[in-house]
Amino acid sequence: MGDLNVKAAKTGMLANAEVIKLVRKKIKEYKIKNLVVDPVMVATSGDALLDEKAISEMRELISIARISTPNIHEAEILSGVEIKTINDMQRAAYELGNTVVKGGHLDAVDVLSYNGEIILYKSRIGRKKIKLHGAGCAFSAAIAASLAKEKNVPEAVAEAKKYVDSAIERYLRVGQGSYILDTGGIKLSETVEDERKKGVLDNIEKAINNLTANPQAYRLVPEVGSNIAMALPGAKKLDETAGLSGRMVKAERQVIPAGIVRFGGSSHMARVVLKAMEYNKEKRAAMNIKYTPEIVDACRELGYIISTFDRKKEPPSTGTMEWGTSKAIKEAGEFPDVIFDEGGRGREAMVRVLGGDAVEVKNKALEIAEILK
Repeated sequence: MGDLNVKAAKTGMLANAEVIKLVRKKIKEYKIKNLVVDPVMVATSGDALLDEKAISEMRELISIARISTPNIHEAEILSGVEIKTINDMQRAAYELGNTVVKGGHLDAVDVLSYNGEIILYKSRIGRKKIKLHGAGCAFSAAIAASLAKEKNVPEAVAEAKKYVDSAIERYLRVGQGSYILDTGGIKLSETVEDERKKGVLDNIEKAINNLTANPQAYRLVPEVGSNIAMALPGAKKLDETAGLSGRMVKAERQVIPAGIVRFGGSSHMARVVLKAMEYNKEKRAAMNIKYTPEIVDACRELGYIISTFDRKKEPPSTGTMEWGTSKAIKEAGEFPDVIFDEGGRGREAMVRVLGGDAVEVKNKALEIAEILK
């Protein structure tokens, strides 16, 4: 590492005392300040991965680290504190010093002790009742990456928690072993066991992948970004509707999805879908695209049924998505393919494309894009 400007380093499985001693020597030699020690001692399967004689050397390595990341079993061994509760995790973290104890085996709450301060990091998704392989490694690597970007330790742990939560949501299985995290972004949607939900997520993911691969799709993206939402049959609530947790945004002539597809991921388009389903239960999907007169003309050319609403006439204390969708459907005389508005003060004009599922909506949108070409 003599010819590299090493911003941060992370250790993983170091099987014996001799290896740990050598690593500690080299860390000191190269003056690596941002060292993250993942004291890999006990695997997800419960197998011991570190020679018992090496535990004291591991404590020495932790003592020179910026932060260490033991799981509950490892923290018990290293600190001597039996861990049954979050309070026990705090005691163990404090005992070890500059340590985040990972709580994936308890309540998915991680406990950081840093410079004498205790900080708790709760998981957005909670604990998954499945065997997941690689979460600890991904977590410590993400902390190291954030430290390399000059984040402080509490910020780095927060970013790593968010990243790992997202990777866990998209867990997958290769072969018959433990499930693994999707750290590489192989999937765009969360993983669920419910077949009906899986069908909705797969449909949205297919639609988004088709859109981002189409060279004309960028023509459709508004300043606020686009989203596609799709509901379960008979949906009544937002959490029965899935969409991107972020938006599809335009970067030059590319469309890039931000976030992941999950239930409750969309609010604006989900509310359009739920209101539309009150008039036609088969129309379970919608996508917002930008408004221009040319886009409305393209819709007419395609023979789409078009309706509109005026934001200036919206009654006070109503939701724009619900009121506007309802008014446009009622005034159309038949269920529309497209609903648009011309915006208002601080509100971007918008077109909403409606359909039976996300793929159908995507197909309509790309037909519009082809005419704009």
